[in-house]
Amino acid sequence: MGYVRTIAGDVPADRLGVTLTHEHLRSAPPRWAVDADPGLEFGHVDGAINELRSFAEAGGGAVVEMTTRDCGRDVSISAMASAASGVHVIQATGLQKGSYYPREVHRQSVQDIAEGFFRDIDRGMEGTRWRAGVIKVGTCGTDRVLAVERRVIKAAGLVALATGVPVLTHTESSRLGHEQLDVLESAGLDPARVCIGHLDRDLVPASLLSIARRGAWLGMDQWSKTKYAPDHVRVAVIRALVDAGHDRIVVSGDFGHVRYHPSYGGGPGLAGLVEAIRSALGGELAAHVLVTNPARLLSLQPRP
Repeated sequence: MGYVRTIAGDVPADRLGVTLTHEHLRSAPPRWAVDADPGLEFGHVDGAINELRSFAEAGGGAVVEMTTRDCGRDVSISAMASAASGVHVIQATGLQKGSYYPREVHRQSVQDIAEGFFRDIDRGMEGTRWRAGVIKVGTCGTDRVLAVERRVIKAAGLVALATGVPVLTHTESSRLGHEQLDVLESAGLDPARVCIGHLDRDLVPASLLSIARRGAWLGMDQWSKTKYAPDHVRVAVIRALVDAGHDRIVVSGDFGHVRYHPSYGGGPGLAGLVEAIRSALGGELAAHVLVTNPARLLSLQPRP
């Protein structure tokens, strides 16, 4: 393990501690999405500070903030909340999914898109000195990858290869993970530098095994969301995967709605989430997926 690019600077990976790998301190997707569900829009500095302070009191050390530009990313919120709470924040560059992309993205080439991602990682986001430490990309459908999404995903692969940061993805209902990997591999990226997200929205063991056998990380990031599966089922699936030798697993809650954050009237919050994961998985396995694995996944591994 080397170092991780947090919003406050590069830190040794073994200093992250307990890490949630797919969370949101801020969310503001396109207006049409917010009109359909107003709870998707939230996030201010005081709320983010409160969430991270509670997380720190529960033993939390780091959060990967996965809000991208098309979802209303505000790096000042991440930076100020990190400084006030002492929690490491790894901020994402990238774009979430085709249905959210700004209009100009549809006109851009792979190179144009890659330059934006690279700038966020190498120089700073939104004209600041705060740099991104992961790339997020995704797909908006369940049966095919849009042409514009292919360009974005390929750009992510090229930039990840050059900078050493990992790619963490968004899937709809756990679908199209293989197609995402195909595009990233076509750019030369090793699947071991990719985490396919939201795979516990549809816990089909054969599907999970097929992703794991390609060498990618499994993002089991929907904890506490019983609408997809009860947590005891997640526990059983994770234990079965680990017993079968597939231990590249990271966990989180993907709390991208007001209903999950105490600061905005919801719960369980990041503190309650990490306590629930620890309780469900037990000490050794919880430490593996909350501490050891995130440090491995998030460590920068630039191409020589």
